Amino acid sequence: MPQLTLAQAFARAPGKKDETGMKKDTGTRNEIFPKVEPVRKKPAEKIIFGSNGPHADFDQFSLHPVTYNGVIYPTSQHLFQAFKFLGRHPNIAEEIRMAATSELALKISHANKASVRADWFSVNISKMEEALFLKFSQDPLLKQELVSTGDSELYQDSMTDSFWGVGPDLLGRNELGIALERVRENLGGTKALKRKVLQCENCRKKPRSGQSLYCGSSCLRADILTVPPLCPQCRRRPQIGKLKYCGETCRKAARA
Repeated sequence: MPQLTLAQAFARAPGKKDETGMKKDTGTRNEIFPKVEPVRKKPAEKIIFGSNGPHADFDQFSLHPVTYNGVIYPTSQHLFQAFKFLGRHPNIAEEIRMAATSELALKISHANKASVRADWFSVNISKMEEALFLKFSQDPLLKQELVSTGDSELYQDSMTDSFWGVGPDLLGRNELGIALERVRENLGGTKALKRKVLQCENCRKKPRSGQSLYCGSSCLRADILTVPPLCPQCRRRPQIGKLKYCGETCRKAARA
């Protein structure tokens, strides 16, 4: 069995399109007033982006300079990490700005966790959105690429980040993708359709809690026997059927 891609996991089996139009039934009245099948609204398209593949420029680490307060930052990731220290520790912020790569900028930021502004986790999403807005508003081609996605839902494909991306189980918060949708709207693009609130897998009455499949521990325990075990090779994605692994790639890697 081939390993599922993230796109397939979002929409495993696209069905046939429903037929719409005039449908005639037997009987004189129905022949005169034929029934019309309701037209179902097409669900929003899901666009998955990352450092590779289509829309790689949407990634925070893409090489697009950003100007903030007259100062140029090599990438929006440089600026986002510098936001943690600007105004309080300008020397650290400048060291981040001058970092040779965005990965190094992130490393410098993590090395100075003790100096991060105290309210960071209450403003980090708005600061991410600010960095993204500057990135896309200052580059006409990037802006065009973002606006051209229409009302599609945007998801950052990340196997390690369940806050900014979808995480290993596809249940991450995807705050980066959602912030990009707001930036797209602010740049004159189309507003994304409201996401459906996912319900608890067990009771189907309450919404899921955080990144869990359930509304709480009670429903998790009640439904624990139906939770698929993790792939023994990667320990990140669930096993598929009788394959015992998340896909052929991990199965072959385990046998190697």
